[in-house]
Amino acid sequence: MTFVQKRSGSRTQRAVVKAGRLRVQAGVALAVLVILAPAAGAAPRDFNRPPRAAASEVERIEVRRKALFQLMLDDPGNLDAAFEYAALSSQVGDLEGAIATLERMLIFAPGLPRLQLELGVLYFRLGAYGTAATYFDAAVSDGEVPKEVREKVSEYQAAIAGRNETSSFAGSLGMGVRYQSNANSGPSAAIVNLNGLDFVLSDDARKSGDANGFFSADVAGVFDMPAQGVEFKVNLRTYVEGYLDHQELNLAYAELAAGPSFDLNRFGLAGYSLDLYGITAGGILDGDPLTASLGTGVFLGGRPTTDWFHGFRAEYRHERFYDSDVHARMSEKSGDRLQGQYVSSLRLSDRLTLDAAATVDRFEAETERNSYWQYGGLLGLTIQYASPVESLSSPWSLALTSQLSRRNHDAPDPMISSAAQHVTKWTLGLTQTIPLSDDWAAQFQAGYQKAWSNYDTGAYDNATFGISFRKVF
Repeated sequence: MTFVQKRSGSRTQRAVVKAGRLRVQAGVALAVLVILAPAAGAAPRDFNRPPRAAASEVERIEVRRKALFQLMLDDPGNLDAAFEYAALSSQVGDLEGAIATLERMLIFAPGLPRLQLELGVLYFRLGAYGTAATYFDAAVSDGEVPKEVREKVSEYQAAIAGRNETSSFAGSLGMGVRYQSNANSGPSAAIVNLNGLDFVLSDDARKSGDANGFFSADVAGVFDMPAQGVEFKVNLRTYVEGYLDHQELNLAYAELAAGPSFDLNRFGLAGYSLDLYGITAGGILDGDPLTASLGTGVFLGGRPTTDWFHGFRAEYRHERFYDSDVHARMSEKSGDRLQGQYVSSLRLSDRLTLDAAATVDRFEAETERNSYWQYGGLLGLTIQYASPVESLSSPWSLALTSQLSRRNHDAPDPMISSAAQHVTKWTLGLTQTIPLSDDWAAQFQAGYQKAWSNYDTGAYDNATFGISFRKVF
């Protein structure tokens, strides 16, 4: 899937985000007794989670843990020492040490909501969601539960409930119209140089504007697998567009990706998932077969914080192109594609989100002149602001994106030049989104793309303007 995902890699992550920001907090004051905790000396080699504390702080925390352990030996009734020890154990990743300390405290203080809450949080981090749910339920079973405890428990219960769903579906549908000043990506110049000779382009080959209508659909399904922490994901993307004048550009494309997704929480990567998937795709151009592809991919992604999602993707595809009456040499573009990509989405504030992506693409075609390396990057900023229309209460958003790519071909096209082609493209896009209801939105788009190339036939520019409506479900 070569496009950018801010969902999260698993239903757990979606539920956590939907429920609100979750912060694991240990270190609360309790009036309970404590008995001995496990020995701290051997813990660093047996931690079941990577430290949450900075590397420079781990040594200092370990010194403090050893001192607290000795203090608990000397004074089992020292409540502050017991909770500080549990909190520090959680910080350095020794969740089992923290759990053992708190569970022994339950012997002397059964039914204490804050203690049950902290145990539920620790088991949640450990990936033992059933045990975590038991402690969360117990924490709110008393009618005198503090408000902050009940609110925090509700967040985690919503996350666990999301995991218990055996399947879920989500997606979006879009439809709209668009005008392009250069729909056929024709050269900017009317005269092009081919192997040192100037040629005047025919009207059909020159830059030409056109309007088109389009429809898109993106549907995702997630199904629980028998193994704990494993899901099966299916994603279907389709796109169809038809032009007013340039009907030779009418396009239909579909792509299906499916495969297992592994929750990495149990391996110490809280909030991360690993997706392995197969890909099949195909397209039709002006009623003739254009392309078909098969491939496989892997995506490692997650949320280090509730405000930041990022991930790494690697894909391989074998792409087959088909000749037609209009495109007699299209099959020469067939070959193998290997792509690596990094994506990131960071919420800077309640109003600002920063998106970024970097891509490296290697395509080995059957003919050397159609083989290339391509490098690209994207930056985007989305601003949310209050609706200026009283009847539309949901916040509006304005997104600005900029993309830059460079493609270097392996060998020249002998019909055009003795030098291999290189193309640099820059794209600027602006999208205004206006929510009309909970599941419908209107979008106004404007964009500009400029291509520079040592081949006159590859240098062009194109301005676009469009309006569309999108439904999410």
